[in-house]
Amino acid sequence: MRASEWLTIAYFAYLGLIALMRPAMARRRRALLAIAALIAVLFVPFALPPGPLRERVRDWLPAGYLLAGYWLSGLYFTAPMPRVEQRFLSFDHLLYRNGLTNIVAHTPAMLLDVFEFAYLSCFIFVPGGMLILALPGHEASADRFWTLVLAGEFGSFGVLPWIQTRPPRDVEPPDPINTRGLIVRRLNLYMCGTTSIGWNTFPSGHVAGALAAALAVADVVPAAAIPMTAGAVLIAISTVIGRYHYAVDGIAGALLTLSVWGFMQVL
Repeated sequence: MRASEWLTIAYFAYLGLIALMRPAMARRRRALLAIAALIAVLFVPFALPPGPLRERVRDWLPAGYLLAGYWLSGLYFTAPMPRVEQRFLSFDHLLYRNGLTNIVAHTPAMLLDVFEFAYLSCFIFVPGGMLILALPGHEASADRFWTLVLAGEFGSFGVLPWIQTRPPRDVEPPDPINTRGLIVRRLNLYMCGTTSIGWNTFPSGHVAGALAAALAVADVVPAAAIPMTAGAVLIAISTVIGRYHYAVDGIAGALLTLSVWGFMQVL
């Protein structure tokens, strides 16, 4: 078994343990059935004959584990925690003393669209990083790539059963960015409404995953370090400017990934 596969099993087992500890959880049965099915899927590739095909399947299946882990975490949301939300907002207000309203009002619409596009690109940023490794023949680095990515993402999603908040755009007054007529903004809000679990994750999975992908690729393909890092930074900024996340979410996501990356460097 690869490290990324053991990490996936540990994450699903962790969520299963939480479900067992909370008998009154409304979605307990659904969560446990989903966990059992997902762990079973982990062993599907081993039904293939040993060889390159089986290994390539294992190279890409973690993208599915990632999505499944995200959606599964949403089953654990019970009710918002207003006090936590207000603390997160207070940190935002402290960080942006002039207010995000003024920042958004004076930022060119084209630049705001760049940030919105960066947020949209998060859906392909992680698999894109794996593709950058695969095309030149660096499939041997797939497990290390996914271990870092999944550690950041699962580390973010795994906090949801304990810290439950709504996205800042659902807590604050109407977002000023919505008055700027940004086409990509409307697309992002549609995607959030149809593909998102609808709740906020602390730390931010967007930031943790994007930074993890950038660092993992840069370790193997130095030429991709600058564009991947720039993409991760834009994604981090977009989550706050667009009010998809609180600033503290992004900071925590970056620190989580950097901690895991630093630990992996000394192994």
